[in-house]
Amino acid sequence: MKNLKIRLSIICLLLSINFAQADHLIDLRIISSNNYSFIIQLSDIKYNAKCLLLNQQGVVLYQEDIASAEIFQRSLNLMELPDGTYELQIEDDYKTETTSLTKINGKVSAANQMKTTSFKPQIMLKDTQLNISLLALNNEKLTVSILDEDRNIISENNLSGSVNLVQAYDLSHLNPGHYTVQLYTNGKVYDRLITLN
Repeated sequence: MKNLKIRLSIICLLLSINFAQADHLIDLRIISSNNYSFIIQLSDIKYNAKCLLLNQQGVVLYQEDIASAEIFQRSLNLMELPDGTYELQIEDDYKTETTSLTKINGKVSAANQMKTTSFKPQIMLKDTQLNISLLALNNEKLTVSILDEDRNIISENNLSGSVNLVQAYDLSHLNPGHYTVQLYTNGKVYDRLITLN
């Protein structure tokens, strides 16, 4: 019973930490500057972030690291790119914000009101207690795999059906060494290396 109370306390602590860090959304604005270019404007960037422009196949066409700052602006020119739909993503350690851009007959337009936010899974390892969490506001699913050094699957779980996807693992039965926690959600795989002493 005492062990259960400790686990529940750790899970609640992990969730509160993730909510506090994940609740801050970056103020992203797309401003048209002429037919084939636009200005990205970000305000109140609390964490280091990354700006990505992707085509319809998910290929990264542009990438830039952004340090935490009050304001960031960058002009992008799509003149050389074909007409089509593109995604502008702003990523930090906790979330990805996505806005769609459309280029039709050489003119770029943005759907500023059509932003989506997806959160990244978080892990916390304390001794041999591993806690995984994901804020799944869009009904995301999470697959958690624990792999050994030879990439053999030791454990695999699918989590879904809740806004707060949480799982605790007792790794005390594993030998000391390096392991990979593989997290799959929203079509992306996040590998996190952990070490057990």
